[in-house]
Amino acid sequence: DPKLRLGVLNLPAAGADAFRLNRDDQTMTTVSLMQEVVRPAKREASARLKRAEAEQWESEQGATAQTIRRDAALAWLDAYEALRRAEVYRRMAEEISAERKVAASQLSSGRAETGELFRLDTMLAMTNDKRLAARRDERRARAALARWIGEAAARPLSAALPDAMPAADRGQQRALLERNSLLENARRVEALAHSDADRAKAGRLEDWSWELMYGKRQGDRSDMLTFQVSFDLPWDRANRQDRRVAEKLALVERARELTEDRRRELRSELDSARADWEAAEAREREHVAHLIPAAQASLAIAQANYSAGKAPLAAVWEARRGLLEVELEHWTIQVDRQRAAVRLAYLLDNPENKP
Repeated sequence: DPKLRLGVLNLPAAGADAFRLNRDDQTMTTVSLMQEVVRPAKREASARLKRAEAEQWESEQGATAQTIRRDAALAWLDAYEALRRAEVYRRMAEEISAERKVAASQLSSGRAETGELFRLDTMLAMTNDKRLAARRDERRARAALARWIGEAAARPLSAALPDAMPAADRGQQRALLERNSLLENARRVEALAHSDADRAKAGRLEDWSWELMYGKRQGDRSDMLTFQVSFDLPWDRANRQDRRVAEKLALVERARELTEDRRRELRSELDSARADWEAAEAREREHVAHLIPAAQASLAIAQANYSAGKAPLAAVWEARRGLLEVELEHWTIQVDRQRAAVRLAYLLDNPENKP
């Protein structure tokens, strides 16, 4: 923008004519217009830098939103898992309490021993302790979830897990990882460093300015018109402009290395999430195909043997607890699989699978 200047030149400061505008021939009031002319290369470099800053802030906003989606989903899964664990432990405690009542009723007839009651009391206390710890974990997870969704974190949780994201093959995942918002933000930071270096290089170009001044004098004295042109004179370029350019180029290299470091970090996280996903999938298949049917069959056999008088009632209770333990482990596997799915969605930035 141009500059407007107002002033008084050659005003007497001593004697009888001090600070009087109409006594000295050299005194005049002035008004001038000054314009600094910046090289087009400098203006374009500054404009590119501002655009790069805006793009970097936009990419950072996207990366922050992506991280919030992941953290909210993981907090929800933590609360869900703790709630399911507390429910299973409650059912276990009820089973143990029922078994203890039966054992206590059989104590007088000699069909049960006092040591059996102590064993059941210990099991009941340990199960209740695990249930209380699960309730604590649920409250902590809901508190973390409230960080993102506020009071809605206190609402009842769904009884079922959302569908897990189908895993793409490794090659597709590596390609999708390049679109990750965090990696994109790192590239934007690198582009910003390049733009800053370009502006520093353009800063070595000399600017110039012009000024047009009109001076008004009193009485019949002639008014004055002045035109001036000024130029930059960089006299120590090696220790000033060149050092600034070298600094910006070093920051460009730093940004490039940080981008590569972020890519390696995300690839490491991707491989870890992929391993968790595949392990949870394999464990899920093993539970559905073998462990759960085996636990159910054990319970059925124990019940049949008890009905036929071939096994004590304690064997039935033990088989029921075994089935509940398998169910608890199955819930944990399902939640682990969903956690891996959330991490994969975060890393692959899949728009079709926003938690």
